[in-house]
Amino acid sequence: MHARLREPAAKGNVMNRDDLIPSSLKADGSLSELATLQVRHVDAANGMKTGLDRAKPEVAPILAELVEMHDTMADQSARILADHGGEPDPDGSWMSWVHEGVMAARGLFDGVDKDALPGLIDGEKRVLEQARKVLAQDLWSDSERSTLIGQRDRLEAAIARLRHGA
Repeated sequence: MHARLREPAAKGNVMNRDDLIPSSLKADGSLSELATLQVRHVDAANGMKTGLDRAKPEVAPILAELVEMHDTMADQSARILADHGGEPDPDGSWMSWVHEGVMAARGLFDGVDKDALPGLIDGEKRVLEQARKVLAQDLWSDSERSTLIGQRDRLEAAIARLRHGA
């Protein structure tokens, strides 16, 4: 259950940010930041679900919490996107495969342990950066903005916990 891969527009088949955005949203760029955020939540959850299957006991609760957080945020973002006429992508992008592959490789021999935390922090920072881009837009109702602020705050709290070893 992965997103349909699109032929990249860039020369040399290099994937870029626009490849994450469904073609229905490219015509109206106003929703592209939210569409990217929704996909990043799905991608993060997909990778962490793979890691959860291979997690050591000290990391399993951290990954389970992050999976739940990203699943919830993906659903919230999808609802807002749909309310604005966008088409959410429930499968994520090609990055889901990358995240799943990294987690699977980490877990092959010793399982996913606390050595994975720096990578998780980097990933959460990328999602947080995208959430901030979405919040910078003046498109959202008070209720939607409140939901998006809640996502940003929860991402910041998750990064802080990860930095302190959860």
